[in-house]
Amino acid sequence: MATGGTIGADAPQPGPRISLAEGGAGVVAQRLPPLRDEIILHPGPADREGAPGWTLEDPARARYFRLGWAEIEMLARWHLGDPAAIAAAVTQETTLTLSPDEVEAFARFLAGANLVQLRGERALRMLAEQANAARMQPLAFVLKNYLFIRIPLVHPDGFLEATRGLAAPFFSRIFWIATLIAAMAGLLLALRQWEVFTTTFLHLFSWQGLAAIAIALIITKIAHELAHAHAAKREGLPVPTMGVALMVLYPVLYTDTTAAWRLTDRRKRLRIGYAGMAIELAIAAWMTLAWSFMPDGAMRSASFVLATTTWIMTLAINLNPFMRFDGYFLFSDLLDMPNLQERAFRLARWRLREALFGFGENPPERFPAGRARLLIVYAWATWIYRFLLFLGIALIVYHFFFKALGIILMIVELAWFIGRPIALELREWYARRARYRLNRNTLVTLGTGLALAALFLMPLQWAIHAPALLRAERQTQIFAPADALLVTDNAAFGADVAQGEVLFNFAAPDMAHRLDENARSIALLRWRAAMDAEASGARVDRAALWRELEGALAERASLTREAERLILRAPHAGRIVARDPETGIGDWIGAGEWLATLIVPDAPLVEAYLGEADLARVAPGSMAVFYPAAPARSPVAVRITEIADTATARLASAPELASVHGGGIPAHAGEDGPVPDGAVYRVRARPDPAEHGTGMTDMALRGTLNLQGERRSLAARSWRAIRAVLIRESGF
Repeated sequence: MATGGTIGADAPQPGPRISLAEGGAGVVAQRLPPLRDEIILHPGPADREGAPGWTLEDPARARYFRLGWAEIEMLARWHLGDPAAIAAAVTQETTLTLSPDEVEAFARFLAGANLVQLRGERALRMLAEQANAARMQPLAFVLKNYLFIRIPLVHPDGFLEATRGLAAPFFSRIFWIATLIAAMAGLLLALRQWEVFTTTFLHLFSWQGLAAIAIALIITKIAHELAHAHAAKREGLPVPTMGVALMVLYPVLYTDTTAAWRLTDRRKRLRIGYAGMAIELAIAAWMTLAWSFMPDGAMRSASFVLATTTWIMTLAINLNPFMRFDGYFLFSDLLDMPNLQERAFRLARWRLREALFGFGENPPERFPAGRARLLIVYAWATWIYRFLLFLGIALIVYHFFFKALGIILMIVELAWFIGRPIALELREWYARRARYRLNRNTLVTLGTGLALAALFLMPLQWAIHAPALLRAERQTQIFAPADALLVTDNAAFGADVAQGEVLFNFAAPDMAHRLDENARSIALLRWRAAMDAEASGARVDRAALWRELEGALAERASLTREAERLILRAPHAGRIVARDPETGIGDWIGAGEWLATLIVPDAPLVEAYLGEADLARVAPGSMAVFYPAAPARSPVAVRITEIADTATARLASAPELASVHGGGIPAHAGEDGPVPDGAVYRVRARPDPAEHGTGMTDMALRGTLNLQGERRSLAARSWRAIRAVLIRESGF
């Protein structure tokens, strides 16, 4: 087996110098399989306590394994072949104390990672089982991997070697000083024409602009990956592949820089990790400067996008430590913790099991208290982030494909990425079933579980809070009938009026003239008809004359009705509770302008709107309380009298409750009134006159109607909501 040189075990008592491919002089019959010949051992970074580390490379699979002092001492004596002999030798020759079980556990790790030579029928069976387990049917492979598939495209080592000289200036101190100066100059120039800069986005909506932006984005992302690759190449590392990864069918470029784990200096690994983001920031700086010197057009639009948008998106995605992008590896290198997520997850799962059941197990790894808390918080933050992310992806997949396939893919997504990890942890709990004991942890867990179950299953009296409006049951809005002059105004604010009483009288300037002209026409036609009756002949002319007279009489009736429309009378008895304060006698009023509101104050009504989930919990006759939004007004007890059977299409009778008017019902403006964004049902309630009297309100009051709905458990409410979604989405 090739090695990175013979490595001495750096311990208080130096261990033997080893070559992993060779056995020692006193080799016994080996029960432990030897390592594969091509495995390479590299010096690795020291651990947190300063002890030396090593990196074991499997070049055939481009995988790397970090080894500590104990593991390297075991490998130095691997030729002994017997776990007990290896443990005894390490214990005797170093300050470490190992047991045969620890050696066997390390041997199982090596075998599971396929780092050892396996011979014989048993070994062949094990390899065949691994191959069968890894082999997937095409459909299973697609279902598991459609969210993220890597497609290697090129082996760039030769190209990177040939272009090292061209890439070298971008890693120089002079380039980054110049980039900083360009960024400052570009920002100053953009600030001088800030309005022009911010309106550059308007030029994007053309095919030339979109094409330029697409080309610029592709070039930028290629530069991002080449920066990673050249940063690795500068450290003497191979870059085996570059290609495209499909994330939910969205293409993103990737570069394989796994060989960075060979480096013992984490600052060099950090440089490889942030090289891509750094080059995009440099591009943004130079594009900000270039924008000021470019003419309007597609190129200027592209430079604007590169200067303002792409680098923000890049940082938002790549600095995310919860997914395996640049931010994760940077965070891992900052903590100097390879396999960060797996180790954090193991520690968090152990902490969860101990908190719930108190098994008393040793942690999978021992960390300082602060580091352990950080890892546990990181693990939980990652789980929550991934839960929300995969839930969102499942919904996107469901809506992206046609419904039948979308349902299948959504179920696979939820089952594999959310359900499977939960099931695996529950299996760990079940595997420890013989170790459950009554202790403080289990008692707290049992009590909390029972309390949550009771809360979930017990029917509870849940109050329903609905946006509501207290108003008069009968109210009339009075509008100007036509473009006319206001000559009489009897609708004073607060005035009580009788049915039929004149409220407003308007005059149209041409109405009197048109009536006078019509009267003269009628008189003339009647005179001609009388004269023709005394004369002889021309019956046809006499018939035409009568038709003209009938038309004039019809016009007089129409003008009379139009004149009557200019007189606005009270449609019912009531009180004027609102007036347009800007209108008065002598003002010219446009047709349709609001003038006043007339109500019947002795019949108050509460109008509320419920969501579909709460509708079934309310019945006519039940009591409720209306709480006005105005703090000076007292609550009003009411009784439900009417519940609509169908959803409200428009909030015509209570526009004040729409969100576009400051109300609590999400709605958007429509032609005939606000339109609710979701299904809401109208509920009407009336106060008890015996308790509250009459004349309760002279104006509409917004507030909240609190209803005591039917007792129902959280389980029943959840099932009703789920069933409603299933019914709504079940139509194909």
